[in-house]
Amino acid sequence: MNRFIRRDVLNNKRQLLFMKRSTRLLMVLAALYPLGMSARGIADIIASLENTGCYEAKANFSVTLPQSDKDVIYNIHLTSSPAPDDTLAPCSYRTDWQLETPSGKVEGFSAYFNGHHYRYRNERLQEYHFEWDSIPFLLGGKKDGVQTNAQFSDLYPGFIARELRSMTTDPHYSLKIEDSKIFDGKKAVEITALMTINDITAAEKKFIFDATSLLPLKIDTESNPGQITEQSVVVTYIYPQRMHCPDFNEKELAESYPDAFDKYRENNFKIENLAGTQLPTFSLPTTTGERYTYHRGNNFRAPTIIVLLDPTAGFNSEIVNEVRSAVDNLPVQTDVIWVFNSTNLESIETIVPSIKEGEHLLMNGRSLVRDCGAASLPVLIMADSKGKVRNVTLGLNKDLGNIVLQTMALLD
Repeated sequence: MNRFIRRDVLNNKRQLLFMKRSTRLLMVLAALYPLGMSARGIADIIASLENTGCYEAKANFSVTLPQSDKDVIYNIHLTSSPAPDDTLAPCSYRTDWQLETPSGKVEGFSAYFNGHHYRYRNERLQEYHFEWDSIPFLLGGKKDGVQTNAQFSDLYPGFIARELRSMTTDPHYSLKIEDSKIFDGKKAVEITALMTINDITAAEKKFIFDATSLLPLKIDTESNPGQITEQSVVVTYIYPQRMHCPDFNEKELAESYPDAFDKYRENNFKIENLAGTQLPTFSLPTTTGERYTYHRGNNFRAPTIIVLLDPTAGFNSEIVNEVRSAVDNLPVQTDVIWVFNSTNLESIETIVPSIKEGEHLLMNGRSLVRDCGAASLPVLIMADSKGKVRNVTLGLNKDLGNIVLQTMALLD
């Protein structure tokens, strides 16, 4: 009998010890993570979002305002690819969006890759390049840089991971995770983030993730609930059967939005950095109904000057005279290609009424202007006989003739 009593006492002591250790563990977890949040669950979701590979989704972004009886609804196409070596953003991305308004459809885009950021809306194309000016990318320690605060960038898995990780260390947030939800007939995991300031709920945000892939399915945000400034934003995601990894570059972007790059580009970053690169491929009609074609990497007959002109701009005749005068004084054969961004034959021939030997007169050159990255005209591109750009000059200046002479005299 005593033996059984001793065993009971021993078992009770073990249970008490286990309970004490469990209590200490819970206290440690409570200190590390907000009340109601599963430490393992939130860490798994963040890690999975951070390691999302090629990503593609359509999203419905709906904004509800209490003073309005009609929601504002954006239709969004999200594409991204991993950028493990990029310290400025968790991924490369391109976001295309459309908005139906009473006056018609409005569309725009934003994109980031390899230290280059573009955003277009309201007939304005802004671009930022880290190698040219790093400050816009580093605002707020890269958290508020142009590449991270672009419209809808926070909808990508990598950016959601950053947001959740920030919430776990922000004392204003309390997080709760539920792993037994059902969304659209699928098993789902829900994270509720409650932001409280001075005992007042400032915002409530719910993230719903697919239980298997941990990709976002829905994000529901209530800002200033119960206030006159209350706003509700609901985002739902639709995924294709197969995701692909796009190749992010300016050429692809410009081909998708030619009008934005042709008409609304605000700076000459690319054209100013064209020197040292090969001329892009172009095939344009001549004013006599023929076609002039050049393929990137091919040779010219001689060192060549490509002059990009807009017939509606000023000083075109002066530029033609300066270039021709310089070419006439060069000791080596030099060809000139006059490229107008217009199809107005009369205005073109007013500026260049006839061509000389070694000259070509091309029109409808908007695609070449775009591919060269020229935001404004005129532009002179001086290339050697191998098609490599050696110098670029923007506009008319008093030293234009000397610049042409000094550059082209050294080329072969």
